[in-house]
Amino acid sequence: MRLFSDHGEEERARIELIPMIDIMFFLLVVFIFISISLIKLNGVTLNLPKASSAPIDQKPQVMNISIQKDGSIFVDKVPVSMEALQDELEKLEAQGLQDKEQIIVSGDRESRLQKLVDVMDLCNRLGFSKLSIRTDPK
Repeated sequence: MRLFSDHGEEERARIELIPMIDIMFFLLVVFIFISISLIKLNGVTLNLPKASSAPIDQKPQVMNISIQKDGSIFVDKVPVSMEALQDELEKLEAQGLQDKEQIIVSGDRESRLQKLVDVMDLCNRLGFSKLSIRTDPK
């Protein structure tokens, strides 16, 4: 029975880096292909015709109505009276924008609830269906 090897010195264990790098590149390629296959296409691949005009920019129109603690009303940071707000909404109604205009009503926590209800009632009477109340998360 031999207790010592013929080499005189013990062989040390080595970590082979080249195969480990090959495995890491293989895993990287697999993850890339999986992530590409998970992307959902929104339609059939088409060759679309060319046009020389610019695309139409259709941003949703948003009107912010704010009610401060003292009851003053602001439309997009401009102070207005209740009558001026009604005139502004009637102009939008005359243009037929009731269904396109998003109205966001923000009321101060300390403001009177009746003022908020009056503004929302005015919007509803004029036919604005996209009406939201802005709040802060708890």
